[in-house]
Amino acid sequence: MVDTSAHETSTDDHRFSRRSYLGTASSLGVGLLAGCVARPPVLERRSDDDSPPADDPERREDFLWLGGGLWGDDAIRNNLFAFARRHDLAVVLVKTHSSEDPVDENLRPLLTAASEFDLDVWLNVGLLHDLPAEEFVTDDDAREAHLERLRSVARVHGDLFDTGRIVLWQEAPVMGQWVEGGEWNGEAVDNLLAFGPEIFAAQKRAIEEANDALDVGLFVHFPYIVDSKRPEVFEALARALRERGDRPDFGFVDFYRGWYEKDVGPEPANDAVRSLVSNVRTALADRPVFYLGQCHTINPNHTPSKQAMRMNLRASLEAGAAGLGWYVRSGYVPTESGFDPFVPNVAGAELDGDSINTLTVARDRFLYSWLATLDVSAGFEANEAFDLWLLGDGFGLHDHRLSVRTAGGEWEYVGDFGGYADGEYPDGSAATDRATVFRGLDRARLLADESLECRVETVEDGAGADLRSAFVMPCEPEAYVSEREAAAFVREDAPLEDVSLGRVSDRTALPPGESTRLEIPVTGEAEASLQGLRHPDHVELVDRLASFEEREGVVPSARFDLWIRGADLADPSALPSVVDRNGTASAPADVGVVASTDSLAICHGLERDRFLGGDGVELAADADAGASVEAIYAMPYAGSATFRSPTRAAELLAAQPGEAKTFSLDYAELE
Repeated sequence: MVDTSAHETSTDDHRFSRRSYLGTASSLGVGLLAGCVARPPVLERRSDDDSPPADDPERREDFLWLGGGLWGDDAIRNNLFAFARRHDLAVVLVKTHSSEDPVDENLRPLLTAASEFDLDVWLNVGLLHDLPAEEFVTDDDAREAHLERLRSVARVHGDLFDTGRIVLWQEAPVMGQWVEGGEWNGEAVDNLLAFGPEIFAAQKRAIEEANDALDVGLFVHFPYIVDSKRPEVFEALARALRERGDRPDFGFVDFYRGWYEKDVGPEPANDAVRSLVSNVRTALADRPVFYLGQCHTINPNHTPSKQAMRMNLRASLEAGAAGLGWYVRSGYVPTESGFDPFVPNVAGAELDGDSINTLTVARDRFLYSWLATLDVSAGFEANEAFDLWLLGDGFGLHDHRLSVRTAGGEWEYVGDFGGYADGEYPDGSAATDRATVFRGLDRARLLADESLECRVETVEDGAGADLRSAFVMPCEPEAYVSEREAAAFVREDAPLEDVSLGRVSDRTALPPGESTRLEIPVTGEAEASLQGLRHPDHVELVDRLASFEEREGVVPSARFDLWIRGADLADPSALPSVVDRNGTASAPADVGVVASTDSLAICHGLERDRFLGGDGVELAADADAGASVEAIYAMPYAGSATFRSPTRAAELLAAQPGEAKTFSLDYAELE
């Protein structure tokens, strides 16, 4: 769900609540499949077309979804354009209101800027903000004015780009006037089915008349697609489009699993993501489906964990998503819920200005989700990439423009480094002005001469800063070091030289209005993994898990972790045996990777089919077991990528007992 409101959506007799609608499907009225208003045919029906084959499923097209709050700020836009360029992402530029300004004045400068970064540009347009759905099909003049604006958009795109995609609508029937006034209610859903096929067909043909190089798809709200809600709505819409011969070239969907997961747990959320993508693929005869997921904090103050983001990634790809992106929320919502939420933003901050979004207050969540995505992209090899850590004091947001020299000798803009958005931050937070990390940079392009040559241009109106050190680091997506952690490692004099490929540690001033050169020699491969920095007491265990995953070809969704809470659990041999579906009892260490403290033990990597039956996990009543078991939790498999130590797991059970039960696949009190 594209989360544009600052507060929880209200509920009254006419409008659905996004949050409450997740729990149970609402009755939408008798006109759901039949439509509610007689209408004239806007277009003649076309015969079934000879559809082209679906895109190669191995070729994924990932994308950055950029609302107006992101592309409207030049600094944020340029940083995102640079990010998209270096990671080969398309950018989706969202223009929800089509009648505010002439297209040439409003859209051409934006598209021109994107073309200068050599990007693949998609557009989200065609929302019914300027006229209601019924008026579209009954008022010839209003319809033609709307369609002519779409033609203008398509022509401007064609002037600058050879190919692209147009995403029509957004979360229909929530966004736009599917009923006059824009309410989201049963009549809006009825109108989506009654008028939607004709509206989409007219819009698609108008775009194709102006620019036939554009693929045109549609974006419908997730409750009308997922299995647990009203999938018949999208099925009926797609069937009507198919019968007209106006099938979309692709589908676009979003689902922010936190709305659902916080109430029902991770597996129903995974199932919803899978059904969302697969149902649209089926309805559109396997044409590409693009999925927008959650790395942001949603309105009920729910923030995803690293594990939830990775489950989101896996579920969408398992269902055959042709590409995916991660939503960047505008506006700051402090974290109040989420099981083990990934919270790189600073608690208690009082933020200033308009440029407040996930990037400027919680950048690491965006970077984490994208590095995990990059890691499962065709052709990406982590050992062919590197990360750049820039550490110092007093970095201001977007004060320092970083370019690097490529193997071809050109300077390439990588992005701005600096702190978080302006405002008051608690003393000692150390997260806002001391570290920036650029991840997944190309070794072959940038380290060809066994050094990294950097140019830093500092803005004239900035306060200046000191760069204390810069490190070329190995790229290890499964050992993600946040910017806050990087700053802490420098303050604590952690042995960064053991894990770096090269470094400079001489303090360098970055005066306002000046350009500074910096060359970082690359001395060789790192002696140790970044996991040693993150988990110094559990390096061997994380390595065992990584080896286990590689050796066994572990599919995370087919495994689980068993958390055992109690007393006298430190000795793995004292743990009770686990009973499989055949009644065979096995010591946890024989069927998984075990780590334990006195109060909590974890058996990592148990097979779900073998040990998680219809009655849940069963422990044997071992007569010689010395442990005392109070409760057991079957948790989604975390593995080496989202590793939690027994100490951390015990902290979560103490701090979030309710969330732990919800997040578990199975839970039982034994005493």
